[in-house]
Amino acid sequence: MKPLLSILRAAHCRSTHHYFAIDALPLVQTDSGQRLSNLLLQHHDRYLTGAKDPDTRFRDFQNHVVHVNDGYWGGAPRVAHQWYDRLMKYLRTDRFRDAAHAAGVLSHYFTDPMMPLHTAQCEREKVLHRPIEWSVTKSYHSIYQNWVDDELRVVFQMSDHPGWLGEAILHGARFANRKYQFLIDHYRLDEGVKDPQAGFDHDTHAMLSELFGLAITGWARVLERASLDAESLRAKPLPTGSLTLPMLMSTIKVPTRLWLRRIESKVQKIKIEKLFGEYQRTGDVREHLPSDVDVVHRVVKVHRDELRWKAQRKRQLESTETKIAVTAADSDNPFADVDPFADVDVDASEAAQTTGTSVRYDERGNPVSIAMNRPSPQLGSLSRRDALVDAPSIGPKTAARFEAIGIHLVGEFLDASAEVVAKQLATYWITDETVALWQTQTTLMCEVPGLRARDVQMLAGAGCRNAADLAKCDISFLHQEVLRYSTTSAGRRYLRGAKAPSRAEIAKWIRSISNIAPVHEVRRSA
Repeated sequence: MKPLLSILRAAHCRSTHHYFAIDALPLVQTDSGQRLSNLLLQHHDRYLTGAKDPDTRFRDFQNHVVHVNDGYWGGAPRVAHQWYDRLMKYLRTDRFRDAAHAAGVLSHYFTDPMMPLHTAQCEREKVLHRPIEWSVTKSYHSIYQNWVDDELRVVFQMSDHPGWLGEAILHGARFANRKYQFLIDHYRLDEGVKDPQAGFDHDTHAMLSELFGLAITGWARVLERASLDAESLRAKPLPTGSLTLPMLMSTIKVPTRLWLRRIESKVQKIKIEKLFGEYQRTGDVREHLPSDVDVVHRVVKVHRDELRWKAQRKRQLESTETKIAVTAADSDNPFADVDPFADVDVDASEAAQTTGTSVRYDERGNPVSIAMNRPSPQLGSLSRRDALVDAPSIGPKTAARFEAIGIHLVGEFLDASAEVVAKQLATYWITDETVALWQTQTTLMCEVPGLRARDVQMLAGAGCRNAADLAKCDISFLHQEVLRYSTTSAGRRYLRGAKAPSRAEIAKWIRSISNIAPVHEVRRSA
């Protein structure tokens, strides 16, 4: 492996993403991970192509970022999960060339948010973005060696949650974001345009070496997890093969790859000189603004405008100066001509709307409640008294397993400890996390009206635990989370070819919860 890695680093790697993808392979420690690394090196051309395709082919630059200060805005976690699922599919079906390409693409979406310039934005960054990235590429070997020689070591521990990959990206982006302003303030633009490596001072060099270690170590841990998941799906180890032929082919291509590297470097230098020249003439960059920077700035502006308009609409709706009401004429009420907003207690009027009472007035003008005999609100389609076989995700065979340990009804299942149940079932595929997920799905079906089994499965996968969680959710955010979960292997398995819930359906579910509010006691005013 080492001779091939040396050849690839010396001639085939032309960008930081290429180096990250290659330098992570020696850090893979598990047996299954080393088998996957062997496959990636056998198909190193596809692996390296994938590592640059998001920049050169897909150009979905809004998915390369996680802007921490904008509520972790950016599509990197979502798209990374999509490519991870593709990687699993290709490894499971022995499409190893496609798997190598998918792994390369995934490495890009994973490591990009761990670079500071992809975690925030400002006006000065428009000028500095391309020169800084060029300086990073040209300084890669010295920055990498600084990390290797440093006594500090990176600890990158992945969670066991279903969204572990997205969590890792978000945590990495948060760490990198702490370095954003430091990098902007310390980059020496004038010197960096002339000599890319001169753009960084000693402190910036040391800071970047930490981030290199974070990205490379993190990607190695992802490959270890991916290999473990793939071999679990395949029920057999990944194949291994000789690297002799790949090394021979990589050696033959060395002259061509070195020529391409020189051409790309010259083109990049010309672009940066034009950008810097425009900045010196006008104090801004418009004509030579890099497309990736332009796209992200435009999309973020739209996102921020939407947030401002949403906040403005909320303030307008919460205004107490504008009041609208429709009241029935009541000849028996001596206070019928009185402005209802002046006398009616807010809690009483709200209770009248949610509990089926009508607000009337006594002889002193104080509000009293009169029952309207409104039918009781509809509950979920599942009851605690129902047989467990009716719960989502639990078929007859699984229900029989629960019956064997004394759990027959939905209520008994919900009251049980997930950890205890998993131990009593003693099956390798029903873990305590699986039981807890089924309990969440069952709770949602008991508490929310009109939900089907796949609806509660999608909601639970998106992070909703019960009706109270659902009632507090923002519709757009929850819809995006449901769509993200629907693209995972678990989500597709639950949907069985059906479409993911629409935004209108999710809004309907949330409204149905808001209509089942606890009955407020309406009291006479003192």
